[in-house]
Amino acid sequence: MIIIQTTIGSEEDARELTNYLVNKQLIACGTFTKIQSIYKWEGKIQQESEYEINLYSKESLHDQLIETLQEKHTYELPKITTIKPTYTLPEYDDWVNKVKRNLFIFSVRLFN
Repeated sequence: MIIIQTTIGSEEDARELTNYLVNKQLIACGTFTKIQSIYKWEGKIQQESEYEINLYSKESLHDQLIETLQEKHTYELPKITTIKPTYTLPEYDDWVNKVKRNLFIFSVRLFN
């Protein structure tokens, strides 16, 4: 199991992104909470409310999940961090790892 963390600007965006990833079967679940962030961006100190999102998935979906986050994220430079837990309740780990990414392969045969 992996946990990918990101931050986003609003509760609506956090909910929309998390729902999208669950529907695409890239994560088993996601949680988000309101946080306060202080950072320097383009030479100025910024203080903003954001939402931190924790996305729970299996390792085999890591690259697809990162790619999708980069495509769908509303930030120019999003925080995207992968965490590998040192311990996870085995039953929970099994549940998360049951996430399936439906891949369909289509073959087309052309006859002349």
